Amino acid sequence: MVLALMTAFISLANEQLQLKEVASFKENRPTAVAVSQGGRIFANLPYSSYSPDSHTVSVIEILANGTQIPYPNKSWNEKSNNVTNHYLNIQSLVIDSQNDLWVLDTGSPKRRGVVKGGARLIHIDLATNNVLRTVTISNEVLGNQSYLNDLRIDKTQSFAYITDSVDGGILVVNLSTGAQKRVLQNELIATNDTQKTLVIEGITLNDAANFYATDGIAYDPQEEMIYYQYRPFAGSSALMKVDVNVLNDFTLSRNQLKDQVTFVGNTVIADGITYKNGFIYLTDLERNAISRYDLKTKKLETVVANSDISWPDSIAFDAEDNIYFTTAQFHRLPGLNNGVDLQKGDFKIYKTTASTAVEKTEFKLKFAPHIGLTSLEDGMFVNHAGQDPISQIEFIASQGFKGIEDNFMKIRPVAQQIAIAQVLERNGMQLGSFVHNTTTWQDATLVSEPSEVREIILKEIKETVEVAKRVNGKYLTLLSGKSHPTLERQYQKANFIQNLRVIAEEAEKAGLILGLEAINGTEFQGTFITKVTDAYEIVKAVNSPSIKLTFDMYHVQIENGNVINNFDKTFDEITYVHMADNPGRSEPGTGEMNFENILKYIYKSGYKGFIDMEHVSTIPGKEGEQNILTIYKNLNEKL
Repeated sequence: MVLALMTAFISLANEQLQLKEVASFKENRPTAVAVSQGGRIFANLPYSSYSPDSHTVSVIEILANGTQIPYPNKSWNEKSNNVTNHYLNIQSLVIDSQNDLWVLDTGSPKRRGVVKGGARLIHIDLATNNVLRTVTISNEVLGNQSYLNDLRIDKTQSFAYITDSVDGGILVVNLSTGAQKRVLQNELIATNDTQKTLVIEGITLNDAANFYATDGIAYDPQEEMIYYQYRPFAGSSALMKVDVNVLNDFTLSRNQLKDQVTFVGNTVIADGITYKNGFIYLTDLERNAISRYDLKTKKLETVVANSDISWPDSIAFDAEDNIYFTTAQFHRLPGLNNGVDLQKGDFKIYKTTASTAVEKTEFKLKFAPHIGLTSLEDGMFVNHAGQDPISQIEFIASQGFKGIEDNFMKIRPVAQQIAIAQVLERNGMQLGSFVHNTTTWQDATLVSEPSEVREIILKEIKETVEVAKRVNGKYLTLLSGKSHPTLERQYQKANFIQNLRVIAEEAEKAGLILGLEAINGTEFQGTFITKVTDAYEIVKAVNSPSIKLTFDMYHVQIENGNVINNFDKTFDEITYVHMADNPGRSEPGTGEMNFENILKYIYKSGYKGFIDMEHVSTIPGKEGEQNILTIYKNLNEKL
């Protein structure tokens, strides 16, 4: 497939945030990271059911030069049945307000059951690197399969709050008296949340609907509020809150406490959450991102999105408000993939700035970036989002776009088509056009005698209908294909009209609209329809609500010129618009076309359809992609 098949993208208020690798792990997954007020970095590596036999270290400090050392010493990290001064299976750690480190031991090595006395909080003085005390979690608040997951410390009132990712609920521990209780276990708080099957990078996490556990937890010390998510792995994005004074009151009944829980809003499906400066930051599993929820405005923003952010697990901040987070790739575990380990590269700890979230632009026209222009690998923002089309769509959504174009949707694997439809739906986006005749656009099928090619045509449109159902697509690009080598042009035109009526009949049944696109004969020699005026004539002759016109500015400029006038003359049949500058089919502003005037005219015309950004970039890499975003933002501001 060649340059006739294209689309585009739009704008950032700030340059996309960059990831800086802090640490890398080939076999052991880091699940939590903590950063002290002085900038010391700590992480834990669970000794869980998925951990390799080579697992030797549970808690590390990552030095400024990248060296990883056992913390607080080698002895604590040695495998031992002695629960007094050895880690068993560390799932989380956190720095408290007094700059001490707290380590959460599940007490369940390899997740084979909690060892008596093994579930503990380990309190470490960072000034001396000495363990100050351990707080044993009572068997009375632990279930048979308990797996303690995340931890927050209220140093002012001397309480700890721990989530359980298997038995559910929150464990409340009075650090002064030792009193403990489990609350909100499997409590179904009223929300307006709709649960769904969790899909991450195209991998479906089945059977999660029966998983009632809590996972991430956040603590706001100013408002004295605990935040947690309601059944995240059952596909819920509901964020809940409860006053710590309510949690700390051991006299309240189960129902009295439940009545004090408030539904905050729907956010994203997260593993780890944390509070910072009026925001709840969340590890955004579905979007390969870190997102944040403004507690005042109820606005959800993407802070950073990147295909390398594969199952972000936990979040921490340093004194300068930089974000640190882990990537654990849990969705790629063999147990969730029919026994196949789908690990992709090393597990990481990354750092990025938290100074601002990506600002979405409100575009006045429906610009649609592409995820495949001339091949499956040349999406418009691959340098920002990577090759994975799901990650590309998440990035596109984070910039404010409401749709995408994909020339190659028909030849993508079925599983990927379904995953693309799901990611578009959860981002409130639509699929723009994709190419209908991925084979016959290269030959003379559509201008041949109808009786000879009817079966070919019917087979192709029926295949398109099935793809459109899977991807919730409505708009298709239709190319005329080549001219017949021996037939007179007028006979070819008559055949073309008849063949398009066959396509139209099937398309009308399915509610699809195919936009006939004229492509220039200079680059695509032998093409039957090269001028938009000829395409317009054919569409009028077919006379079907499912056969309309794709107005490609680039091809119109080459073959007809006078883009604004031709847009006006053909407006009543236009279903779709493509744009690129001439020469070179490059980004706006690099050629002879005045896109400011053209887009102003289109905007004033009342056109409500997509405008596919079907062009390449003259500048390579991320710089070129950022340039495209800036160009479209500036054009949008001038409408």
